[in-house]
Amino acid sequence: MSPSRRRLIQLACSLGLLAALGGVFALVAWSDQPHVRYASLRCIYREIYHERGPVDVVVVGTSRTKWGVSPETVSEVVSDGADPSRVVLNISRSWRGTNQMLQQLADVQAERGITTAIVVEYSREGDVVATSQRYYDYYPDHAAVVPVGTFSDDPSFKPREPAYLRARDLLDLGQTRIDYALDRLITGKAAKNDVIPVGERPAGDSGGCTGKDRPLRQKALDDWAARTTKRLGPWEERAPVGYRIGAINNDAQRESIRRIVAFGEDHGIAVYFVLMPRYYDSPTKQDYVDRFEAEFGAPLLAPPKEVLRELNDGGYSDPNHLWEKGRLAYSEWLGGEIAARSGR
Repeated sequence: MSPSRRRLIQLACSLGLLAALGGVFALVAWSDQPHVRYASLRCIYREIYHERGPVDVVVVGTSRTKWGVSPETVSEVVSDGADPSRVVLNISRSWRGTNQMLQQLADVQAERGITTAIVVEYSREGDVVATSQRYYDYYPDHAAVVPVGTFSDDPSFKPREPAYLRARDLLDLGQTRIDYALDRLITGKAAKNDVIPVGERPAGDSGGCTGKDRPLRQKALDDWAARTTKRLGPWEERAPVGYRIGAINNDAQRESIRRIVAFGEDHGIAVYFVLMPRYYDSPTKQDYVDRFEAEFGAPLLAPPKEVLRELNDGGYSDPNHLWEKGRLAYSEWLGGEIAARSGR
């Protein structure tokens, strides 16, 4: 092969490589747009980017909070007859991922503004929800639904993880982001966010992503009650319990909590963390609640025994999720806590 032909081939390969890299960068930049990031969370996208006006209270969490907190009921209690009523937004979704919840809060603040309070579900360490998801608290679609710029912070959420594993996770986020971006470009999933009508609710109304109640699973409830009673004794006779704080598997959740607290402080917004109880959960020790606040600098709200009793009396659709009756009782209690602590 002649030298000139070799140089021509090398030039063509270099240009091809540069074009491929440019295409990847363009694809990733495109995927950073909110309507692409939220392609799998269309309701949340609608609540942040298609509804209008500031929000007084924003609620984020897992499916327990999605079906367990009525924004309308919380608004009614917090407003206490005030006109206009307080706007409460519940943008919870299934699965864990406190870091991704932080991004949702940042997006609400940037797009609509938050005036009063943030409420965040806290998954206690060792709970079934904490052990059934990806290691270190990732939301399943985390790589797709947060801005690429946040990836560089990922290692800092796992300070006790070996450096090579943190590097591995960072590379995995980048590769997964490209996969998601290609899928959303080819399938057109992201375009569906552009066809949601603007202003589906009047500005100033509360709402969110609760949706239709989950089906009642009475056998699952009965089996769960029998198992917990056998293991822990009759519910009415149980003493309050506490839980550990400090497991390495929960490092990322704790770091996310600290950053949510700092976010609230930076913007003058009160931050409350809440426990969403399962069916037949024992009451919570005050010592545990105090330990949480000392650790993170924000209160942990835990429903007292009288509220738990009301929830257990027909308030669950399955052992993990509330439905209408329980949602109303829990939301009235939560609204009262927010009102008392905010002075409204």
